[in-house]
Amino acid sequence: MFAEERHLQILTLLERQGRVRVVDLARELQVTEETVRRDLERLDQDGRLQRTHGGALPGSARRELPFAQRQASQLAAKTAIAHAALALVAPGQVIALDGSTSAFAMASSLPDGLALTVVTTSLPVVGALADREQVRVVCSGGTLDPTSRSFLGPIAAEALARINIHTVFLSGIGIDLERGVSESTDDLAAVKRRLIERAERVVLLVDHTKFGVRGAITFATLGDVDVVITDRAVDPATDAALAAHGARIVLADVPSG
Repeated sequence: MFAEERHLQILTLLERQGRVRVVDLARELQVTEETVRRDLERLDQDGRLQRTHGGALPGSARRELPFAQRQASQLAAKTAIAHAALALVAPGQVIALDGSTSAFAMASSLPDGLALTVVTTSLPVVGALADREQVRVVCSGGTLDPTSRSFLGPIAAEALARINIHTVFLSGIGIDLERGVSESTDDLAAVKRRLIERAERVVLLVDHTKFGVRGAITFATLGDVDVVITDRAVDPATDAALAAHGARIVLADVPSG
């Protein structure tokens, strides 16, 4: 079988199944796993699919952008959302901040002298809070992902499984009103799912551009979310749909200009 024929068959299977694994493709195509990996790498370079550890996802799934690039996007909205989220933090609580730039904005906005424990998977959050004497920082550890600058993998998940959290503040790559909150990779989704499992209250920090976007892996339904903090540019119909799922909606005021 020629490479072009294999590529077509891989894309057909991917469209039908939603994801493919190297080991399954090697068996289906009757080639070595190394040949399949080369095929997936070529298709990824051509933008026809998204290469993942052990397989691939459809190329239409939104990819994780580098932390610095995400941090600069919708910065005013993220700052306003972060300030609105502070109203949900009380002294002495154990809160969790994920690896999102929205959570980093919240960490950077925490007032001096506020005594609390912050559990995080984010290296930037650790750095932002390192000099706060009243803040006890608990880092999950794990494998550092250079793109998101967050700790992922089984070590992170195992560490988080032992921690009781009052409120988790997190974000996602996209929010679909039917399928929920999603991320770009299995590892990112798994850690956020564990944070939600350990929290008494789940607060979603998302600017209006995240709505209607669907990442590769869903890690939460809208029913899992207690509070959604977004900016006033969100569509009123979206606002109503979120409320219908039982979430409390908080609209942050973004300064003009």
